[in-house]
Amino acid sequence: MTSGLGAALAIAKKDIIIQLRKKFEAFSMFLFALIAVLAYSFALVSQGSIPADVGSAMLWVIIFFMGMFGFAPIFLSESETGTLRGLATAPIPAWAVYVGKVIYGFVLMGIVEVFLVPIISILFGFSFLNDIPLTVAVLVVGTLDLSAVGSMASALVMPSEAKATVFPLVYFPTATSGLILLIEITKIIVLGPGVVPIMLLFEILLAHLIAMLTLSASVFHFALSP
Repeated sequence: MTSGLGAALAIAKKDIIIQLRKKFEAFSMFLFALIAVLAYSFALVSQGSIPADVGSAMLWVIIFFMGMFGFAPIFLSESETGTLRGLATAPIPAWAVYVGKVIYGFVLMGIVEVFLVPIISILFGFSFLNDIPLTVAVLVVGTLDLSAVGSMASALVMPSEAKATVFPLVYFPTATSGLILLIEITKIIVLGPGVVPIMLLFEILLAHLIAMLTLSASVFHFALSP
């Protein structure tokens, strides 16, 4: 277990260092998110302030689609350089490769979200930070959930010649259930207590994350098979 976690952290560290040098995926993700936020704000703020429940949905829809720019090419370098076979035959568990990619995707998304959430709060005219600890917890768990789904989807479409086309077909259906939970929880944070207790929804979100991580990690060796 310890060696597996060490290998996962090493893989994540390698990808993060490469990303900090290139900055391509992070810049593409931030540019898409910024354009989407500006488009929504110009279209809706001109008619008055954006309703908080609509803004909550927009936040996660933007993050959801923004993740495509980070998750789709998450195995691209290994696939193009042929190092994927090396990872498959390396003396480390297959789940360590998956967890390393999840950590990398989480860090990549988190860097963009640090700038994105304040911009959305300013342009949409309301704050997501009414309960800062809970908001941070939802952002962390939600981003991990999307990263878990996106990393597995990216691995599954590696053999396909039409990765850009196939990836959304795998990513969208599997990530939608988590997305709906995130929108509902964020809406309650912004508007106040709802019919369903927020902690119950958060526990369901945690269960969803654990299920996605466990299921994906257990079958990931099939994705690494040549």
